[in-house]
Amino acid sequence: MSRKNPPSHAISGVFVFLVLGIFAVFSTVMVLLGARAYKSTADRAAEHNAYRIGMAYVRSIVRGNDEEQSVRVETVDGIPTISMRNVYDGETYVTRLYVYDGKLREWFTEEAEAFVPEFGETVCDMDEMNAEVDGQLLKVRLRSRDTWTAMDIALRSEVIE
Repeated sequence: MSRKNPPSHAISGVFVFLVLGIFAVFSTVMVLLGARAYKSTADRAAEHNAYRIGMAYVRSIVRGNDEEQSVRVETVDGIPTISMRNVYDGETYVTRLYVYDGKLREWFTEEAEAFVPEFGETVCDMDEMNAEVDGQLLKVRLRSRDTWTAMDIALRSEVIE
């Protein structure tokens, strides 16, 4: 008796490649959708962190430097700042918080030193800062990516405007 090989069909090979191709296309689509979702989540987290870091940092620095007549809201070289003056070993130093070049920055130096905004230490990304004094209340507004966040800081000491 002779053995006969089963007939081969070209259709079965095409079907395998078609299924493999569909799998590859759907896998690529799923990877792209997952990457887009991750990027969106990461961007929102970064924006939220900028607000939290910015607000917490401003609050912490102001409260740490809240001494008699040390906190001032002023514009230096056209840049709105929250300035705090303190005396250490007989020398007066100033700490300035301001937004420059898309960053919230801190500048600490002797009072006699010229203000150079690009030399300030970067804290976080921030687009704009406004501050004003209302009695013993320091009102600070920070803007990042077209969203404003506001906070009020009750000061213990007298404020110079």
